[in-house]
Formats: sequence, structure tokens, C-alpha cells
Amino acid sequence: MPIPAWAAGGIKLTRQAMASRQVRVFLGERNIDIFTSLTQPEPTRTNPDGSIVPSFLNGAWRLARRLGGFVLRVASAAVGWLLRNLWDLLVDAYFEIINFDFNQLDSDIQTAINANNLQIFGALGQFAGSSLVWIASAGLAAGLTLKFPVIAGKVFMALAEEGSDEIRGQLVGLIQVSGYAMSRSLLLSSFLTLRRLRLFGLAPVTERREPWTIAEAVEERVQRIESNALRIFVENFLEGVEEAVIEAGYVVSYAIDDYYQAAKYASQSQLGKERAVVITPNEELRGETVVLSGKTEILKPQIQQTLATHRLIHNRDVGEIVGQPAEDWYRAGVQRRKLTIIFKSKSEPPWRTASGEQVKTVTYTIPEPKRGLNWQEIKLAARLYDWGKYRATANLDNGRQMAVYGASEAEAERKLRELLTLSTGELITLSVTEEKDRNIALRKDPQRMYPAFAYLLVRRPTTSITGNTDLTGQRFRDEKTRIDLWPTVEPPDFTPTL
Repeated sequence: MPIPAWAAGGIKLTRQAMASRQVRVFLGERNIDIFTSLTQPEPTRTNPDGSIVPSFLNGAWRLARRLGGFVLRVASAAVGWLLRNLWDLLVDAYFEIINFDFNQLDSDIQTAINANNLQIFGALGQFAGSSLVWIASAGLAAGLTLKFPVIAGKVFMALAEEGSDEIRGQLVGLIQVSGYAMSRSLLLSSFLTLRRLRLFGLAPVTERREPWTIAEAVEERVQRIESNALRIFVENFLEGVEEAVIEAGYVVSYAIDDYYQAAKYASQSQLGKERAVVITPNEELRGETVVLSGKTEILKPQIQQTLATHRLIHNRDVGEIVGQPAEDWYRAGVQRRKLTIIFKSKSEPPWRTASGEQVKTVTYTIPEPKRGLNWQEIKLAARLYDWGKYRATANLDNGRQMAVYGASEAEAERKLRELLTLSTGELITLSVTEEKDRNIALRKDPQRMYPAFAYLLVRRPTTSITGNTDLTGQRFRDEKTRIDLWPTVEPPDFTPTL
């Protein structure tokens, strides 16, 4: 691989290519009136005791603030560059791999890695040299403010503004050059390491061989197709797939970049300071909090909306019914009563972990529950237990089934018999099975489950035309009641089941 001119010792600077020259052309000519500056009175600030604060301290403070903003701008620019150029890096890596000579000597690969390292050091040296000159110039101007406060201060501010743009441009260039060189070196080093370790059938290559690349191998395979029509079709098909994938990737990359830039612009609008608010809607549940963050003016209506929404659904569950199998809720025409008990892997709300993820949820249905059940009976039957891979299945005399999962055979059977005390159905058969093999992501590892709440669904006959119709042709309306089971004492508004 040929070594670039700059790596070989040649340095070529073009004035028009400098970032400072481009900024100067964009802003136009700027003049400093030295006579006016010298004749103007030096602005001063005073301490609370009346002493004068030197102006160079003011300039130093402004410089520190500008450096902080510069760091933030550089970080933001780096994120934007990554969004814009990530797909470029992937495309370059793709072409590097398919055109890579897998039979080239180990020494040639090491030479290419060394050349990439030299390219990085060259870009780093250019960035360090440019930054050193601009920082030293600004420091010298800051020191001269002790002798010439007015003109030196103006020069210092001009150098700080111009230097920040120049350094930022050099830093972006360093990131681009380093990103490409490091990605290429990473691929080459990985391949060279696999050879040295003799993995995947690879071995060190010390003697020159006939070059072999993926692109040439594919081209050779296509050229072996005897049918001219099929060969032309395959060639253009592969080219079309390659171009379409690359173009689609660029579309996605640009769309993400546009979204990032729009979000960045929106965050800079005049909507107040960035704040974080912790809302505790219910004083009795100190662990249930809602965290909102954003601009002040945006947070105000969101806080009001959050409180209003909590008042509306604090005693309701939006997704429990929707999450159940449809046939259990709508097709069971002859079942007029159903008690659904929900267990959670957490003893009390909020039903989320410290990281914000949903806790484990287990749902059991008791067909035809007894009438007049009180809260203590339901709470006792639904006490905590250990959930796991053992399934206890019961067939009842009313044609229904109940199933419970437990950490052991005895635990599954015990919990099933406890829940069965809430039903009017009588046990006919009971069996316990164990899951022997299951996908690792779906394994039922033992876990302690706590009673969270229950739903009592009662379907009552009605003459209204808006009611539902079961399989027997009768109309009915659904009455659904939620029963909280996570408290340790009976809720004051609980009424026995009807």
C-alpha cells in the first residue's frame, strides 16, 4: 500500500482550505479600529468592597465559559457525525472485505496496519500543532491584557473565536481519518490474529500465493453459468441487490440524522431551562412516582395531564382484559361468572423494577366462583407462592379446567387446591407435569409471586339492544369489578362478591 505524501514527510498547506479562511469569507472582512480602541475608556467592574476587578479576569471568565460551550459543541458534533457517517463506515468495511486478498502475506497485512497507524499519527500531529498555535496565541494575548488591556482583549477574543472554529474543524477531521483508519486496521488485525491462532482453518501465510477475493470468487462463479440469459440475470440481480441495500441504508441514515438535527434544534428553543420533576400522585404509595424531564414550558402541561390521568385510571387497569385470550372472555357463552387473579413478582405497586422494566405477571382464572366471597377468603387462597416449571391441571365437573404453575410438584398442587376453594366446581382429576425442555428465553425459573389484584366478571341478563349475545341467543351485560389484593388489610370499599 503506498504511503500518503504527508506520512512520507511532505507537508502541504493550502490557504483557501483552512477553516479560518472559509469562516472569514463567510463573515466578510472585519476591521479593528486601533485608534478608536485606544481612546475609548477601559470598562471596569467593581467588587462589593469597591475595588476594581481587572478586565483580563473578565476575559478569562468568558474564555472558560466559551471552552465549556466548545466542549459541548464538539460532543454534539461528534454525535451528529456518527449518525451521518456510520453507514459510510459500514459500506467501506463491506467493500474492504469483499475486495480483500485473503491470500496475501502476513507481512503485507502488517505493513498495511502500520500505514494506517501512521495515517492516524499524522492527523493527530496536525490537530496538535494547529491547536497548540491557537491556544498559545490566545494565551499570549491574554497575558498582554495586563499591559494593553483594550487592544489585547480584543485580539484575545478574536483569537478565541477564530481558534475554536479552527480547532473544531481539525478535531472533526481527526475523527474522520482515525475512524476510517482504525476500522480498517481492526479488520486487518482481526484477520491476522485468526491466522496466527490457526482458527477457522486459517494459517500464517509466508509464501506468496495467487490472490483470492470474495468479489472475484463470486464473479468467477457467475461467469461459469452456461446460459447467457441466466448469467446476465444473475449479474444484474446481484448488482441491483447491492445498490439497493446501500441506498436504503443511506436513506435510513439520513432520516435518523434529520430527526436528530430537528430534535437538537427544538431543544434550543426558548422554552425555559431543562428540568426534571418527580411526581408522587398518591401520598400513601411513596414508591409510586412519575419522573418527567424536559423544558420548563413543556413540563407544565405534562404535569397537569399526568395528575389528571392518574386520577382517572388509578383504580383501573387498562390492559388486563385486552391481554387475555379472546376466547376466554367472549366465546364462553354459558359461563356467567369468572374470577381472574393476577400475581406479580413484586409485593406492592408500582409494578416495575428499579430499572423501569415490567415485573413478572402470572394470571389464573377461577371458573364459576362462589357467591358471597369476602376479601379474606380471596386473599387467603391467593397468598404468595413460588412459581416455576411444574404445571398442575385440574378437570372440574362443570366441564372447565384450571391450571397452575409452581416451582415444585407439591407447590403447584397446593396452589391449585387453594384457588379451587373459590370455585363452585368439584375436582374430578388432577395431574402434575414438568417441562423437560424449553427455549432458554422462555424457561420458567423459580420465582416468588405475590397477589396483586383480581377481576370479577359477572354477565347479567339484559333487555337492552346494546348488550352482548351469547351462544344461546340471550343478551347480557358485563359487570367487571377490581379487587386489590396487595394491601395487608381489607380495602374499606370492598363488598362481598354477588
